[in-house]
Amino acid sequence: MESKVSGHWTEERLVAYLYGIEPEDRHLHGCDECQARIAAMQARRRAIDAASEEDISFDVLAAQRRRIYARLTDTTPWWSRIAIRRWASAAAAVLVVGGGLVVYEEKQSHRLPDPGVSDAELAQDVSRMAQDAEPQSTAPLEALFE
Repeated sequence: MESKVSGHWTEERLVAYLYGIEPEDRHLHGCDECQARIAAMQARRRAIDAASEEDISFDVLAAQRRRIYARLTDTTPWWSRIAIRRWASAAAAVLVVGGGLVVYEEKQSHRLPDPGVSDAELAQDVSRMAQDAEPQSTAPLEALFE
């Protein structure tokens, strides 16, 4: 895929070409900038390959093996390797928020509506409202016109 801005190959396409995934095309052979970029990538890859071919000393390998064996034979329980300080603040925050929610729910569940009126009084009020021709909210307005 070419860059939409410059028309040159993108970094992803150059890396794919470097690993033999991307086929060549006319742009790569005709563009000096893309050829320079791919040449720099190939030189860097050769340098990395050459550096990795150097012999590693026996002492380094032996030390690495000792660390691996020490990890394999480690008998400390898994919970002792957990970084408690890292998780302590998060656990405390969860406890505080959870406790607050529990207390809030407890207070809300105990708060029952106070029925200030009995059922009989409610029925009387409803029947009185149904018998009045005008709503009770318009009574103050009517007093203005009398």
